[in-house]
Amino acid sequence: MKNSLLTLAFSAVIALPATASETVDAVWKHQDVEFGYISLDVAYSCELMEARIKMLLRHVGAGDDVDVTVTPCTGFDLPQRRLEISAGFSTLVPAGEGDVDRVTAEWSEVQLGKGHPQSIDDSDCELLQYFQKYLLSTIEHEVIEGTTGCSASKRSILGRLKLKILKPVAESVPAD
Repeated sequence: MKNSLLTLAFSAVIALPATASETVDAVWKHQDVEFGYISLDVAYSCELMEARIKMLLRHVGAGDDVDVTVTPCTGFDLPQRRLEISAGFSTLVPAGEGDVDRVTAEWSEVQLGKGHPQSIDDSDCELLQYFQKYLLSTIEHEVIEGTTGCSASKRSILGRLKLKILKPVAESVPAD
């Protein structure tokens, strides 16, 4: 019962965002994060782990510079339950006084949980917990509602997390 009640709810807000329809000046902030992944239940090949982490980072607003390295990887890329992950990526943060290279951004809603992003399923439950603890916690966001966690057997994702994150506003095309 105790394990089923374990949830990761990141209600701490790095900075309170404006309303979703407002645009704000923002700058890209690069960061490097390293952490270890250990699971008794689910093994990932290095290639699959890299793809999953990149997908999750892009889902929560990381820029095109996402770089993920997973070790130790064998020549055969066999699934493993213990991996070291290094991720380099940039996300938007509200611009401060004196910041240059500003971009126009807006607070957008995203969800994390089963099916969010699309290919996340119950087998990714522990990975989603690691993502929230080590990567999402470093990204400027606000929890709108919800929590996520794993069932006692760690074989299913419980709940869904709705977030506000900064994403760049697409440049409008000038009229001819």
